[in-house]
Amino acid sequence: MPYLGSTPNASFSSRTKQDFTANGSTTAFTLSSAVASANDIEVFVGNVRQEPTDAYTVNGTTLTMSEAPATGLNFYVVFKGLEENSVVPADGTISSAKIAANAVTTAKITNANITQAKLASGVAGNGPSFSAYLNSNFSISNTTHTKLRFDAEEWDSDGCFDSTTNFRFTPNVAGYYMIGGHFQPNASYTVGTTTLYKNGNLYRVLHWNQQSETTPAPVGGTTLVHMNGSSDYVELYGYMTVGQQIQSGSEWTWFQGHMVRSA
Repeated sequence: MPYLGSTPNASFSSRTKQDFTANGSTTAFTLSSAVASANDIEVFVGNVRQEPTDAYTVNGTTLTMSEAPATGLNFYVVFKGLEENSVVPADGTISSAKIAANAVTTAKITNANITQAKLASGVAGNGPSFSAYLNSNFSISNTTHTKLRFDAEEWDSDGCFDSTTNFRFTPNVAGYYMIGGHFQPNASYTVGTTTLYKNGNLYRVLHWNQQSETTPAPVGGTTLVHMNGSSDYVELYGYMTVGQQIQSGSEWTWFQGHMVRSA
């Protein structure tokens, strides 16, 4: 039927019951809750309800039987004035103030619902991470800044690295990223550099090397980059005064990055 005003919450009540052990001699028993009169409880001996004031009396928490219940009989008391009520709250009515401190544990929160957006700004969480390397023959052109090719992956946690076409890292979470790269020449040169490009433009010179000896020295370095989590991307370039093939393999020519904190 309809209600005037707010619809009341659905509630349920149940009476409190207390069991006693009869031994055929004891007449005084202690109630778990004090009552005002004998009419506030229902006493059952052998599952037969007893008459208040005649079969028993009460004084606070003391129940006194006129005769000691026989050993082995079911002897219990039902409190009529101590109903326990439970309420089913309406949807959307429980505020955070009603939840006890530390009551919500990780067992009640699924991993899928713990997103980067729910973490504090200084917490990295499980941000994107990748490690790629050159796995085929590749040469740097003479005195030309050449984008390095990283056509194999050791890992790519969020599928943000393109190891097929553009060989670039485009993270899907805004934050600050540690980016590093390295390549190994096969022959000597005069000047060699490793540079990081962001969105197609020179961002950092990671390593600038000038040598006079004939040993082909490696070139590499790291830097910190802010990425917007949508369109920003980074690529690794190499430069050598003597164009040549560089060594392939994950230990020689590699490109890596991971998020160190969110934006």
